[in-house]
Amino acid sequence: MVEVDPARVLLVDDRRENRIALQAVLEPLRVEVVEADSGEQALREVLTQDFAVILLDVQMPGMDGIETAELIKARDRSRDVPIIFLTAAESDLAEVFAGYEAGAVDYLLKPFDPLVLRSKVKVFADLDRHRRQLRRSDELVRNAFAAATSGMALCDLDGLALQVNPALERLTGRGEAALARTLVHDVLHERDRPQLAERLLAAATHGDGGEPWTAHVMGDDGTPFPVTVTVVSVRDVHGTPQQLLVQVADERDRQIAATLQRALLPDRLPSIVGVSLAAHIAPGGGGTRVGGDWYDAIALPGGRLGVVVGDVAGHGVDAAARMGELRSVARAYALEGHAPVALVERMNGYHVGLGADLMTTMLFAILEIDSGTLRFVNAGHPPPLIVRPDGATEIVHGAGPPLGVMDTWRYEERVASLRPGTTALVYTDGLVERRGERLDAGLERLREAVARGGSPEAMVAAALAATEADRADDDVTLVAVRGEARLGPVARLKLSPDADALTSLRRLTARWLRETGAEPDEVHDLVMAANEAWQNALEHGTNFARTTVDVDLEVDPHGEVSITVRDAGSRDRSPSDPDRGRGIELMRALADEVTLELAPHGSTVRLRRALRSPALDGAARPASDRAATG
Repeated sequence: MVEVDPARVLLVDDRRENRIALQAVLEPLRVEVVEADSGEQALREVLTQDFAVILLDVQMPGMDGIETAELIKARDRSRDVPIIFLTAAESDLAEVFAGYEAGAVDYLLKPFDPLVLRSKVKVFADLDRHRRQLRRSDELVRNAFAAATSGMALCDLDGLALQVNPALERLTGRGEAALARTLVHDVLHERDRPQLAERLLAAATHGDGGEPWTAHVMGDDGTPFPVTVTVVSVRDVHGTPQQLLVQVADERDRQIAATLQRALLPDRLPSIVGVSLAAHIAPGGGGTRVGGDWYDAIALPGGRLGVVVGDVAGHGVDAAARMGELRSVARAYALEGHAPVALVERMNGYHVGLGADLMTTMLFAILEIDSGTLRFVNAGHPPPLIVRPDGATEIVHGAGPPLGVMDTWRYEERVASLRPGTTALVYTDGLVERRGERLDAGLERLREAVARGGSPEAMVAAALAATEADRADDDVTLVAVRGEARLGPVARLKLSPDADALTSLRRLTARWLRETGAEPDEVHDLVMAANEAWQNALEHGTNFARTTVDVDLEVDPHGEVSITVRDAGSRDRSPSDPDRGRGIELMRALADEVTLELAPHGSTVRLRRALRSPALDGAARPASDRAATG
């Protein structure tokens, strides 16, 4: 089951000593407890957060527990949240009945038994966690279904299509409206429909639709073309078939190879300050053998880069379909902010959950641009190659098992330095493995080809030529990542509520400021001021939601630094009260000018400061003349 955040419990009591005592009772449950000291504050909390259960004191001054419960139950978002009333032992039956009428699921009289209270809360916390895990699992399955490269139709036991994916629409040339709520055998040529009907009946009756077989779909020109059809049953917990999944995979290898090559390459490599990228992917066998290679390059919040390279063993539509599924899931996990070890362990659990018999290797890396540190985890994949500016090369060994081989495995993170001018190459085995020779020979060819240096594009071209990648039997995938010496006068970045993203952004901003010529005290002041703006945007602008804040760093030709922070605009506070603390005052004390544009649809904070001795020639101040800040 996928991992989710701890269940959240709302504790409402006007007496602080009661809240402290209840916090101690709930501590062993490992839940997140949110406190409210009044009914009014409780209502504000349920406006912005979801809770597994609410512990509500009945006898509070002002808005009492009964009235608070009625208002909570009147909202769609919080209507189904269970409420446990806490009240004094002398409460009469009328009050108890009023509590149940207001929507309480239980009543506990003070002083209550800690074990009883903890047990009741645990039940609702577990239910909430399981519900969110199921919702998250369903979301991942839906995304995988939609992203699969093979056509798929989810049908009832009679073969009526309930859902179809985009790949089936493309394969058949028919839209969802023409495919959904129709018999799935209509997508096949007439002569193949009886066999599909037999397979559907077998899968619906005893759960086995048999081995994949070749059928035909009519092309746009009226000519039938071959496809591989697979029928599997979707069973309930008792093993009884409830639905049928029909997979239709195009067998026209050259067309699939071209389509996959276009699909697997991102629309464009991300533009990330301080990094240069180049990539190549091609099917093996002269472009006709469809396999399971993929790569991804992902701009991560905080000015970091995520790189994924993976390889599903085997060829054909099964490997390709599994590859598309895993690529989508890996990208989703990366954007959630998981570190390399956490991401690969989640991918291993996901692979195990699929019950897949196709072995998959994968490498996931995060480049922290501010420090030039490459952190990566290798799950049975070829080792990355590091090429330094002087031509020296290093193969970074150390890998855990491929995904799915072990139900659980503690993968280890490896670290490599990617200082300016250093390039990391990550690739699949099709680049270096050749029949009849040792792997070391292929690695040595790769070393010699890239040791000459050059841009990432030049190194990729040299590697492909030296290894004769166009003649490889297997897919060939190669990604080159190089750290650059300068970040440039303009840096456009993103920030999320992850601690790693915030730490990385602080260090990257300090590096950028030093490059502009900022003195140590200027670096310190501007990073502190910017950090206040970021924290405000995350807390007040996005309410720590899983979204991003835009951060732009710019220096003009005269040496005036501008730091701009834009949030998504979920503020519910007035412009006259821009923050609860003294953050704005601090920003104004540390910058020459602070401008605020606060609006519900999106707010902007801009900090400006003229540097005393900017690096107007475009060169960063020498390291000996400045101090690190971060």
